Amino acid sequence: MQDREVSCIYYACEGECLKGRAGHFRSTCQTCKKYTPRKGGVPARKNLKREKMGKLREKDIAEMLNNY
Repeated sequence: MQDREVSCIYYACEGECLKGRAGHFRSTCQTCKKYTPRKGGVPARKNLKREKMGKLREKDIAEMLNNY
């Protein structure tokens, strides 16, 4: 599943999509082919998973270089 944290330009409110879809952001917008993020849209929350994985990746690379 894709991480789409910014609402779509077609998403009006919970249960209403201007393209005739179900209009549930946490389910429909994540898989919709017509998804286009709003300009200037701000995510509802940070993607902590991506940040944590980035830190772990950097740590692993540094450790690998030290052991080399």
